[in-house]
Amino acid sequence: MSTTSQWIWFVTAIAMGLLGGVLFGVQPSVNGALSKQLQHPLQASLISFLTGTAILVAIAVVMGVFPPKFTLASPSPWSTLPWWTWGGGAIGAFLVTASLVFVPRIGSLPWNGTVIAGQLAAAMVLDHYGLLGNSQVPMTATRLAGAVCLIVGVVLIFWTKTATR
Repeated sequence: MSTTSQWIWFVTAIAMGLLGGVLFGVQPSVNGALSKQLQHPLQASLISFLTGTAILVAIAVVMGVFPPKFTLASPSPWSTLPWWTWGGGAIGAFLVTASLVFVPRIGSLPWNGTVIAGQLAAAMVLDHYGLLGNSQVPMTATRLAGAVCLIVGVVLIFWTKTATR
């Protein structure tokens, strides 16, 4: 891959990551409005996942990759997938439902800050040990300092929220 191509992928990844972060930050409020209308967080979670599933199925059909097919050239058959690969949907269901319960009570900024701090901690451990298919990247003092700064930021966000009441 050429240097120009690598930079294009790098810049695209940053742009998509920022967009994903914005959408991830907005999602609890969008789902919260839905939950308020439906008067229950589980109903809102269900509709959220049904909407996402419908969109993904439509895209997969258009791209010709639905339904999933397992051949000798494709990834492992369903029965040989590692047990933990089935957990992504459950994690998503937990996060969406938990955000529906907690965002109305503590606000978007503290919730998202806390989730991001947890993501960072998990990512550092996954990278350090090369777990769940990640490349092994050592946990350096600089990486640890960055994570500590974020956690301190979350504490300050909570502190200022409770101090202003």
